[in-house]
Amino acid sequence: MSKPSHQEMTGKSPMYIYATEMVSEYYSKLDMKNKRVLSIIGSGDQIVNAYFFGAKEVLGFDINKYASFILELKVSALLNLTYLEFIKFFGKDMISGTLDINLYDKLKQNLSANTQKFFNKIYKEFKDDGKRLIKSDYFRQRAMIKSSAARINIYLKNEKNYLKCKNIIQNKSWRSLELDINDILISKKLKGKFDIINLSNVLNYLTGNTEEDSLLKVLTEVTKKVGKKVKKGGLFFCYSYFPGLYDSAGKQIPPASRLKMIHQITKVNNFQVAFKRFKGVNPNTLNRINVFTV
Repeated sequence: MSKPSHQEMTGKSPMYIYATEMVSEYYSKLDMKNKRVLSIIGSGDQIVNAYFFGAKEVLGFDINKYASFILELKVSALLNLTYLEFIKFFGKDMISGTLDINLYDKLKQNLSANTQKFFNKIYKEFKDDGKRLIKSDYFRQRAMIKSSAARINIYLKNEKNYLKCKNIIQNKSWRSLELDINDILISKKLKGKFDIINLSNVLNYLTGNTEEDSLLKVLTEVTKKVGKKVKKGGLFFCYSYFPGLYDSAGKQIPPASRLKMIHQITKVNNFQVAFKRFKGVNPNTLNRINVFTV
């Protein structure tokens, strides 16, 4: 198995241990009760938190096939580990996880054959040393994210929430698709429309090598496709980090996060847009979601 690159988002990209977005913040600002939700899988936290906030059905999709593996691992951990064991396994933050082999042995029986085969193989590659595995190229290293896992995820805020989440998810079905966002309309596996679609920051990955004069076309076309999968009166949203994150790294703000571009997309596609802001993943910053109403 070839190891994926940190620089790309492809069919085999490094996995996220936790979301790098303030998931509990943005879901708390939306009415999730009894909603049908489609969401980027990412670390799986986008899916789990949506159920915690009352979603009726959540379907995950991601171009990265490894995303469904980490989602399944996280769900099995929720169902089979105690709160403290879960925190030990994945970590209290982005850098303290252990993927302890003894805890993995407690949850692996609930994994599908393919997911168990994948994790068994990479544990073997690292001689069952979970601490080495979690620091490997199989996972995205996000030490720059200073928020705790409990601040990002409401289901980890305390043991009470953890047990509540465990009770919720044990009665839910888990479906995920390996799917490129550009194929959202033509996929035969993605049936029906949704009340809410969570695009995370996936739009940023669509414009990496796009010429400036083509940016608007790329983004209007893909958001138009997404809009057609939203029920009347529903919404979809994407995530924007604080501008200083890019300034400090010597990068430009991604086109999909630029206010001028967002307003152009809205005008071309006849959407309504609203911005919901909240404390960001790092201290003294603000992040936001850009909410498009169809």
